Order: sequence, then structure tokens, then C-alpha cells
Amino acid sequence: MRKYVSKSIVTVAVVFALLTSCKKAEITTDVFVDSYVNSILDANGTPVFAMIHSAYSFTKMSSVNVKGATGSSAALQNFNGDGFSFYMDVKDLTLYKAAAPAADSFTYNVTYSDGTIATKINSVVAKSLLPAQQLDAQKTPATLPTDITLTWKPVANVEAYKVRIYTEDPAGRKLIYESNYLVPKDATSTLSIPFSVVSFSPYLSYSVTFEVLAFIFEQGQDTFNAVSVASITKYFGA
Repeated sequence: MRKYVSKSIVTVAVVFALLTSCKKAEITTDVFVDSYVNSILDANGTPVFAMIHSAYSFTKMSSVNVKGATGSSAALQNFNGDGFSFYMDVKDLTLYKAAAPAADSFTYNVTYSDGTIATKINSVVAKSLLPAQQLDAQKTPATLPTDITLTWKPVANVEAYKVRIYTEDPAGRKLIYESNYLVPKDATSTLSIPFSVVSFSPYLSYSVTFEVLAFIFEQGQDTFNAVSVASITKYFGA
């Protein structure tokens, strides 16, 4: 029995060492990239589309450039300044066009801080989503601030939604709620979410923005093929 236990301990130790070494290699060398079509509504309420790119790694990067099959190379920005994530600003309106981008294959050229170079390819299929329509948030006067219902018409071809709520504090916008992914029960019913779990009492002096994101995922992955964003801002104060 003692000999068997000792052998088991050695086996477990070897397996643990292998798993540890694999995890370490992944953390220190890999870069994770994603390209997807993002859509929003412009100032006139018209849907517009942009191809968005992002890259992150557990090792510091000094630059990331992305190029499709045609067109020029685009440099991603390290907005956080930490070297671990480079991406496009989805709020940059100059990126958006009236027509959704076509399918393409994008090459990411990554340079790490130590000069090491890596290349990754991410392909995007021709899929896009329209932003949610008829988005509205209404309160139940008798129960405010514990009952506000958000509704919107379903987005065609959507696979999941996510809801975010912000307060428009003069000192800076604050995220006060973010849902998990919400899978629609069907493709035709108006969606309705009562926010009885969110207390709006501290925020009644400010306007509140409700944001609905819609997603199509890449097959078998947790990255996206397409994202759309719609929002509405309401004031629930006196």
C-alpha cells in the first residue's frame, strides 16, 4: 500500500508540473485577437457599421497592427497604457460607414516589449446586427425607485443580449449595473426586463442611460462575429 501511494504521489506531481509548465507557456507567449462588426445608431437614428479589432496578451506589447486582405494597415491603440491590451475605440464615429463590412481575413502583427514578433490571423464572416429598436424604460410610480422596466423589439438573428445601466453623473458617467448574457426565448416577442434588483435612489438627481447590446458569437467560441449597441437616456427624478 505504501509503495502504491508513493507512486501515486509521484504521478500527481509530474502531471501537476506538466500542467503548470503548459499554463506558464500560454501566459507568457500567446496573444488573443478578435475582429467583429459593431453597429450603432448615428445622430439621425440610422444604423452605421464598423469593423473593430482588439488584441490582448499576458505579456507586454509595444505595438499591434492589423491588415485585411485589401486596404492599408491600421495601428491599434493601447488606451490603458499598460501594454497588455490594444484595440479600436468603438466610440470613434469616423470608423463607421452606412454599409456593413464584407467578410475578410485580418492579420495581426504584434511586437512585444522585448522585440519578439508574433502574427495571428482572425477571419470575420459577413454577419452584422441592427441595434435594438423601440428601446424604452418606464417606471412604476408607486414603487420607484425599485421598479423600472426596460423593453425593446427583438433584434433579428441575435444569439444573446447584455444590458448595462449608467448614471450620467456630472463628475463622470458611472456603470451601476451589467447583466449576464441574456438568451431570448423567441425571435418575435418584445423583451421586458424589470429592474427590481437595482436601487436607483442614489441616482435620481441624474439622468440614467440604459444600453442594450446584441451579440452573434463565433462558432464554438466566446468571441464575437457581430455586436450592436442601442441606448436610451431617461430622467426619473422629481
